[in-house]
Amino acid sequence: MSEYGDPDLETIAPLAPVPEATPAAPPAPRRTLAGGVAAVATGLVVLSLVVGFGTASLVLNARDKGSSTSATSPAPPTTVPAPTDPDAAVLGGLILNQSDVVPPNMVQLIDHGADLTSATLDLCNGTFASESQRTARRQVALSNAQQSLFLMSTEAILYRHAAVGAQAFGELRSVASHCPSTPVKSPVGEGTATTTFRTAPDRTWARTPTVDRLAYDFVSVSAANGSPSHSIAVYLRRGRVLMGLYFRQPDAPQAAVDGRTTVAGIVSVFEARVARVASRVANG
Repeated sequence: MSEYGDPDLETIAPLAPVPEATPAAPPAPRRTLAGGVAAVATGLVVLSLVVGFGTASLVLNARDKGSSTSATSPAPPTTVPAPTDPDAAVLGGLILNQSDVVPPNMVQLIDHGADLTSATLDLCNGTFASESQRTARRQVALSNAQQSLFLMSTEAILYRHAAVGAQAFGELRSVASHCPSTPVKSPVGEGTATTTFRTAPDRTWARTPTVDRLAYDFVSVSAANGSPSHSIAVYLRRGRVLMGLYFRQPDAPQAAVDGRTTVAGIVSVFEARVARVASRVANG
């Protein structure tokens, strides 16, 4: 959950923008996000980002697009388990896409964003048995024009059965209601942190029929250096389909997503997408 200098963060090669609503891309690097610029070196901006709660390294190519000089050699490919769900292609139409945002903001696949090696649910560094029942996953992040600041992330997953999606929401509620007021060590190798929940941010938001929603406004304090981070995480569910929307700067003006510039408005965009998923897929 810590966003600051986790020793087990991995450095990754520059990532390519995510194509529009295409079948899931080949496995690309991912860890859950954290917040703030970690380093700038040799034309690369290294972002450590906060997604809901975990930590991630995201390396974006900060060179001018006209430059033909490579800042670094691509890292050798890593073999990771690829999702095998036959409906995995639907995830590309759920997550944030480049056409949803105003250039030069950029949407990119994050480290291990197309495989199942990283946790989806890590609220309050809790333990979620439903994680083992995921069958496909896609996570992307939105960065600003300078590729120096993480703005938000969206993650879409499929579970084996609709009942597991309901289980995941039950686990989220339980973990949030029993979150300690003391530091909690991450069970998935992220940093130790203390999480304090604020009032749920969605009490006045409109609801979308057929889509369940859980929204959390919280402050996470790193045990490593005491630095606080304020975030909003919103989870959407329809059957076995789950989405996580992670807002890194909820107190600042939001970058426009499909013309929406508020957290509530942006969430409504993705709720509508979840609602449109075919019943065969959602209930399969």
